Amino acid sequence: MMSDAYNIPSVTAGKAAAYLTELYTAACSSNMLSLIPSAALWGSMGVGKSTLVKQVAKELSKRTGKEVKVTDIRLLNFSPVDLRGVPAADINKEFTVWLKPKIFDLSAGEECINILFLDEISAAPQSLQAAAYQIALDKQIGEHRLPDNCIVICAGNRTTDRSVAFRMPKALANRLMHFEINADFRSWYEWALENNIDKRVIGYLAFDNSKLNPEAELEELAFPTPRSWEFVSRLLTTTGKEPEEIHELLCGCIGVSNAGEFEAWCRVYQHLPAVSDILSGKYTAQVKGADATYAVMSSLLSCIAQRGEEVTDRELENVCRYASHFPADYSALFFRGLLKMEGMNLKLVKAPSFAEWMKKNRHFL
Repeated sequence: MMSDAYNIPSVTAGKAAAYLTELYTAACSSNMLSLIPSAALWGSMGVGKSTLVKQVAKELSKRTGKEVKVTDIRLLNFSPVDLRGVPAADINKEFTVWLKPKIFDLSAGEECINILFLDEISAAPQSLQAAAYQIALDKQIGEHRLPDNCIVICAGNRTTDRSVAFRMPKALANRLMHFEINADFRSWYEWALENNIDKRVIGYLAFDNSKLNPEAELEELAFPTPRSWEFVSRLLTTTGKEPEEIHELLCGCIGVSNAGEFEAWCRVYQHLPAVSDILSGKYTAQVKGADATYAVMSSLLSCIAQRGEEVTDRELENVCRYASHFPADYSALFFRGLLKMEGMNLKLVKAPSFAEWMKKNRHFL
């Protein structure tokens, strides 16, 4: 899909991470990393641009066997002079030399890959953005050159996102490979399962996708985004308390009305069967209502993601038998979540209930 306003591809964070990982892996194997154009990620606040870069680093390290170091630079904290370094007299006190900034102290060894992440580039005034010209195009600033094993990725908010954003000069824009990052629930859902996001947060957003990243009012300070929902998950995990017990903290992340709706939905969890009983096959009755079904799904997926290889074939068969009785579109969402877990596809093929479900509902996947 293309972003009409910006004439650039509009993709999910997961897809952008996959595209860039594939590109950088190929460039590393052919020793052409230094020739790849720098990437620019555009999107609203909290949509996952920083997380995307970490995801690329993690996957790139896995594929190449090299250590991938991410140097995160917030351009707004610098001036054009800061990026070039501090001027000093040479040894003969005849010429000026520039001392290299510490942020460019990057390892040039073949055993590692550097990612220089220039975040919040659109919040920097154009004079500072102009200082990024050489970094983006030539991978150098002044006489300081980045090592050949360095990838440059920029990120910023769009001028339409109601945040501080200066229009990027055309000369700089033309030096970058652009992607607009959109908040897609399915992509976020897969990421959330892999990153231990609280099962209540996953269940609530699976029940109502529109709450993931709704458009915020101009004067709002606390509102839902993928980032602020991650904050909610951290608060719940850290405190170990029920949502209504930390109401003010949640309000501070996602706003008063959204926190109230989330807390009301979470009360559904008090009436759910124990996940352990479903895994053991003791509980087979189906829950009633879409909200309860989503809640059970997220609980099961979170439990299986945490236990990983410890889940036995018998337990997985019990879960598949239970999930196969969900409405078909719900079952499909559940099984897609399972298939995304590392190594789970090999275990699923041994589950008779999953094979039976696939015969009738393969088209849903």
